[in-house]
Amino acid sequence: MSCYWPTDMNAVETGAPRLHALIIGVGNYYHLGLDAKKPSKLLSGLAPLTTTPLSAKRIASWLESHCQNPACPLGSIELLLSPEETVKRGDGSIVAIEDATMANISTAFKRWYGRCHAQKANMAVFYFAGHGISTISHFLLPADFGNPDEPDDWENCINFSDMQVGMAKCAAQTQMFFVDACRDAPIAALTQKNPHGRSLAAASFQDKVDLSAAYFASSEGRKAYGRDDEETFFCKALIMCLEGVGARKAGPKWRIDAASLSSALVSVMETLGTTENLPLTSDCRVQKPVPLHYPNGGAVVVKVDCEPDQANAEANISVMQGSNIIHMSQAGERRPWMGRVTAGPTKVEVTFATYPPEIVDEEMTPPTYDIEVRR
Repeated sequence: MSCYWPTDMNAVETGAPRLHALIIGVGNYYHLGLDAKKPSKLLSGLAPLTTTPLSAKRIASWLESHCQNPACPLGSIELLLSPEETVKRGDGSIVAIEDATMANISTAFKRWYGRCHAQKANMAVFYFAGHGISTISHFLLPADFGNPDEPDDWENCINFSDMQVGMAKCAAQTQMFFVDACRDAPIAALTQKNPHGRSLAAASFQDKVDLSAAYFASSEGRKAYGRDDEETFFCKALIMCLEGVGARKAGPKWRIDAASLSSALVSVMETLGTTENLPLTSDCRVQKPVPLHYPNGGAVVVKVDCEPDQANAEANISVMQGSNIIHMSQAGERRPWMGRVTAGPTKVEVTFATYPPEIVDEEMTPPTYDIEVRR
């Protein structure tokens, strides 16, 4: 079973606008890696992943518990994981999630497509975390990619570029695709005469949608990253954005829309790259402000970096909102420092043993606020 939410599929609402999500997290690859019993003839050097199933579960859990959009509430979540596992829903119930093989993904995709296609006001959300490669198109690799028993090495492969185009046939006029995967081109893939993969959907020139938005965890030709046994950095950035960092004021409310999410993801990934000392990149170029989620408030990612290195080593950082100390970081801890605060008046004090202090007292607004201290 790949239905994560709701617990009763007969309860899925199709008569009113709903957000329907298909979430895939591939960590175990049958034919890739050094321990594969039947290794692939293509891209066999790609290793299993620990970050991607965790990321898929985190996104599914967040949607289930936090997604708020009165005009288009959550309708369903399809979830596939490799390795397959039993997971706990937010209400404490248990569900066995199917393996993220090509066949299971194809079947779940059809169910998801059918729900999204029920009416134009629906929102279609797709999230994939796993291996990806980019040559003439961007390809996503299910758990059974590269089965040597198949005459076609690309049989178990998703052509994401064609899939996004093909989704224009779906009636849902808001479509958002989150691709948490690398976009580099391994030499073995570049030597292939006809890389292809399956598009899962096909459209004609007459088919159009109001918004087809793609959010990539890496720029073209670059890798995506994550710490072992943690969510990917893109997943962490996406959750931060959804929890307010990607918000902007819409009258008295805070709103996250497709465009604000796009710019926030780029900014947060850049900040994470600096604090993690990694070449993190993202590719999000969405300009249309279609509402996605209404968080309880706005939030800001604050970064503090000092020069010279000695100043960073000496820096004591305290962050206050009103009379409350939100964050404290002592000298000798990791630098640059990064933390999240509620949008609004914020005071940051940076003190040193041998340098004069730095005090910033500002109205901070999403998505990010950088403090550069030069001594």
